[in-house]
Amino acid sequence: MIKIIRIVGEIAVITATADFHPLRQTRQLTTELVRLDFEGLVLFDLLAVNGLAPNRFASMKFGKNGFDRSSFAVESDVSLSIQDEQDLIAKSDPTFLLGSVLSSSELKKFAH
Repeated sequence: MIKIIRIVGEIAVITATADFHPLRQTRQLTTELVRLDFEGLVLFDLLAVNGLAPNRFASMKFGKNGFDRSSFAVESDVSLSIQDEQDLIAKSDPTFLLGSVLSSSELKKFAH
């Protein structure tokens, strides 16, 4: 099962699912990140809603006042260890993959 929020060092990795688009749920995420006493970079993995497109990953800074929307950026240079871990988590959850926007040919290619 996909864990929506994972803290990896000083980065919070937030994974979109078929029924949870994090960029549309910033209030809920703000509450959770404050509860976790998190400040730093939030990396959004949007595989489920954007597929393997160049905008799969995006980021925003998060501080005491919540998300800094002016810091929003599409990320093209994501740490390989984070990307590999996200891929492994996704590949191990068939329900997640079936609910994603990936086509059957993309699913086959991604799973191997």
